[in-house]
Amino acid sequence: MRRLKHQQRVEIHLDGADGVVACRVLGVKGSVASLTRVDGGPEQFERLTPAASGYLMFEHRGGTIALKGIATTQQTDQPELLFVVLDGVQLPERRAAERVVVSALARLFASDGGGDDDCVETPLANVSTSGLLVERHPGLDERAQFRLELLIDGDDEPICCDVVVARRTATHLGMRLVNMDEADQQRLAAVIGRHAA
Repeated sequence: MRRLKHQQRVEIHLDGADGVVACRVLGVKGSVASLTRVDGGPEQFERLTPAASGYLMFEHRGGTIALKGIATTQQTDQPELLFVVLDGVQLPERRAAERVVVSALARLFASDGGGDDDCVETPLANVSTSGLLVERHPGLDERAQFRLELLIDGDDEPICCDVVVARRTATHLGMRLVNMDEADQQRLAAVIGRHAA
């Protein structure tokens, strides 16, 4: 398994940027790596507000590993930087995507183009970069795919994508996120980074 170690040196290569941000690992929780920069001033991090896509690169067993994801800055002094892996490659934890509890409402629409009358609203139990868990609702039992609008507390615009039901329990539905555009991927990764720290 590919692992990051405490104080391991890593590099962040941002999409569309020539510079490299050298960092050391402070810790890893699921798909979120907490990092501190090795050198460079705050100006290097202007593009990371709220988040920027790129690659986290490090050495492992004599080879270079590149993980695609989102880099974002923290509000507090430490850690200075978070990198949320989006490509499904596992870091040290068992699951590839860390699930976090976020105060949000999931609005689910029929994927075949039904109107607002077909909308079901249900509380979000948790979310990761690849899926979410919502409370079960009678209006969700007949379909396996929906169009999602995820309304995060404090955000004006919803995060939108398609979802496919992956599992059902007596109280909840587990859903896989699909067809999410890059801007919403970045927004979701920033939300997960804030709540996972």
